Amino acid sequence: MRIIVILFFFPFLLFSQEFYPGSLANLNAPICYNTSAVLTFENLPTAGSEGDYSYQWQKSWNGSPWFNITNATSISYETNNLTTDTDFRVLVTQDSINIPTNSISVYVLPPLDAGFLLAIDSICISSNTPIEFELEPSGAELSWGGFANFSYAWQQGNIVDIVGPDDPVDWLYVGGDTNTHIPILDEGGYYFRCFITSSHGCGTVVTDPIFITFVNCENSKINEVAINDEIIKTFNILGQTDRKKAMVVNIYKSGRVEKKYIIK
Repeated sequence: MRIIVILFFFPFLLFSQEFYPGSLANLNAPICYNTSAVLTFENLPTAGSEGDYSYQWQKSWNGSPWFNITNATSISYETNNLTTDTDFRVLVTQDSINIPTNSISVYVLPPLDAGFLLAIDSICISSNTPIEFELEPSGAELSWGGFANFSYAWQQGNIVDIVGPDDPVDWLYVGGDTNTHIPILDEGGYYFRCFITSSHGCGTVVTDPIFITFVNCENSKINEVAINDEIIKTFNILGQTDRKKAMVVNIYKSGRVEKKYIIK
């Protein structure tokens, strides 16, 4: 007796448990220090409608571990103000299956720093002595792409009133858009400071002011006394009444008296 076995093969579909979670768009430039960035999908998840997915944005500082970001559950996310490089990704969920997107890095530029000006006690009038930086400005684009590209705006402070509640220094813009300034002034004391602006939109900062006395050096004796004179007594007229300002009087061995208004 023959037994005939007939096998019936039915077509079937193989359903994969995984799905494409989409991909995030990379930022095309670093961001300024202590600013935010808006992150979005470049390609949304497929194999379903938008309502089929849930999203959880995550962040990390070295690629692992990843931390969930509170209330970041939509297809776009604006970061908090960032002060360090940070990685981001999205954990996409469909039918209780979680798959992460690609991770992207948000690079943060260093803070813009004004540097500080070279301290100069005195300058001979008509000597064309430049005022320059002892420490050059830094930050922003300086560490991203090689060359610093700042705009400079110099100010000269004239002392107009040494008593009363008003600021006794009248600030005027002088000089050009360079990292040095050559003042041509009469004898007297003047303040100088410089505003530095990032060309990439990372703000403006200003140096601490310096005070310079301009003297007539044609008389060598006067010049020699000014150089070798020794301070024997210093007074702070404002005392402790103002922590940001001081009126200092220096009495020199030669009998010369010098008044300086200091802005901290």
